[in-house]
Amino acid sequence: MKHRNILLIMALSLVAFFVNCEAKPEKDFYGVSEEETNLLIAGFLANQSLVDTRTGTIRDPAAGLEWQKCSVGQVYRQTQNDCQGAAAGTVLNPQDPYRYGARQLAFCDSKTHACNRVTVPQVLLAASEITISGISEAYQACAALGTTWRVPTPIELKRLTETGRISVLNYFPSTLEAEYWSSWSNEQDIPGETARSISFDRSTFGDEKNTVKTDRNYVRCVKNL
Repeated sequence: MKHRNILLIMALSLVAFFVNCEAKPEKDFYGVSEEETNLLIAGFLANQSLVDTRTGTIRDPAAGLEWQKCSVGQVYRQTQNDCQGAAAGTVLNPQDPYRYGARQLAFCDSKTHACNRVTVPQVLLAASEITISGISEAYQACAALGTTWRVPTPIELKRLTETGRISVLNYFPSTLEAEYWSSWSNEQDIPGETARSISFDRSTFGDEKNTVKTDRNYVRCVKNL
């Protein structure tokens, strides 16, 4: 009897071991993983200060900023409160199912300090303020919206990514999975060939990059409240 009890205990122990070792199914809420759900909640909590004006801008009173809802080149559609590649009331361009009209722009037309201040922070400047001849498509695109609109700093762009990709897409639809230019040249690059950009790609979301200034990235304009 004693021997039988020992065998029974051993058998029960083995069963318990394999039950506990079995992989637990990942919790899923309406097709969104538990990790993504937690990130979504954290994003909304962190972004409580963001206000959608429903006129094409997102305000962040806590940071004293107002963002363009759409990337440069996209068209804001007020009825749908989204960003598409066609004007309101027209059919979305079928040749552009991904970028929705967003334009890729160069930080500068020269891999030098032709478009930015040399002192830190090496911010983009208007052509009239620079002694070296150079043109910044990124600077011009934001300035075209009005004198107060500008290319954001890397710190301001990082503030957006800290809330997570899902939260960013909630406030800024049609955000590209790509790099967005900041207004700062890379101060560690003495010749001035590179500038700072922030990745909005899902695999490197929020990472800061040093990108060649003549490369073409996307831009989201901002202004101070």
